[in-house]
Amino acid sequence: MAYSVTTPSNRVSLYSSGLEPVFGRLFDQAFRDFFAFSDNPDQSLKKLSMDVTETDKGYLVHADLPGVDKDAVKIQIDGARVSISAESKKEDEKTEGGKVIYRERSASQFYRSFELPAEIDSATAEAKLENGVLTLTLPRKAQAAVQQIAVK
Repeated sequence: MAYSVTTPSNRVSLYSSGLEPVFGRLFDQAFRDFFAFSDNPDQSLKKLSMDVTETDKGYLVHADLPGVDKDAVKIQIDGARVSISAESKKEDEKTEGGKVIYRERSASQFYRSFELPAEIDSATAEAKLENGVLTLTLPRKAQAAVQQIAVK
């Protein structure tokens, strides 16, 4: 087994090579993933996987929400910030003449908040949930026209 001594010159090479931000992001992601799930397996907070595409008029978001009813989805728009939360309910499964041996499907909570480069026109935004995929159509807010004011 080989040991190496870390000297100030070794540290400089790590930072100057550009690896420090990569390791920082990996550590941050591992930390977030570790705390993303609660101790209660019936009510765990799951990461919401999504794709965001910029279009001519705004943004298109596709988010995976398996097993979630459309009434359980909440979307909030505040300027350029979009927050999505959802919850899938655990259904009471009744079996006749048998018992459940193993269960992985349970109630789950999803949450994701992100900021887009431009403000969203929340009055014309649309949301559709179909086959476990939430589709958000988020048009950009119209920019205020520049006006000149006459000096009196």
